[in-house]
Formats: sequence, structure tokens, C-alpha cells
Amino acid sequence: MKTVFLALLAVVWLSGPAAAEDLLKPSTTPPPVDDVSAGNALEAEPAYAAEGVIRAIDVQQGSVTIAHGPVPELKWPAMIMLFKAGAAQLAGLAVGDAVEFRFTDGEMDPQIVFIRRR
Repeated sequence: MKTVFLALLAVVWLSGPAAAEDLLKPSTTPPPVDDVSAGNALEAEPAYAAEGVIRAIDVQQGSVTIAHGPVPELKWPAMIMLFKAGAAQLAGLAVGDAVEFRFTDGEMDPQIVFIRRR
């Protein structure tokens, strides 16, 4: 019985380095990807859709003024508002363009998340 135990112990002990070598090999399976359709989207601020006409663009300040229609989800009537926007979002747009856009409304600081000409 002692011989069987020692033989088993030797096999386990000698197989350790072989198992460790497997950890050094690159994995052929891709890393797991977060479910972007649920997890992060639920944590982000909601985005609201609207349509309007650009009244002013200030690339230096990163803003665009839009005369937009009502936003029922926020119970907003049609109005003219200033939205923050990145230079890349404003590229190709001009005063007078009719646009459709999505924005977040955080703490009196509405931010464009998507904008395009209609």
C-alpha cells in the first residue's frame, strides 16, 4: 500500500511542471466580451431623440445651438437650446441644416451623442 501511495505521489509531483507549461502557451480561445447590449447600456444615461435645425455652431466651445421640436419623453416643448458636441460630431454640419440627433440630459448640460443631416 505504501508503494502504491509513493508511486501515485511521484506521478502527481512529476506532472506539475508539464501542467505549468500549458499556462505559458498562448490561448486559442478569444477572451470573453462584455454584453454591450445590456450591462453597460443600462448604466449609461438615457439618450433622447429629437429633430431640429442648426442655428449656430461653435467648434471652439464644442457646442451647437439647435431649434428642435418637442421631446415628449422629457415633456419639453419645441425650443432653441445649446448642446455640447465634439468637433468630430460637428464636422460637415452648417447653420441651417435640418438634423436628427440623440442627446443625454445630465444636470443642465445636454450632450449630443449622435447627430446627422436629415
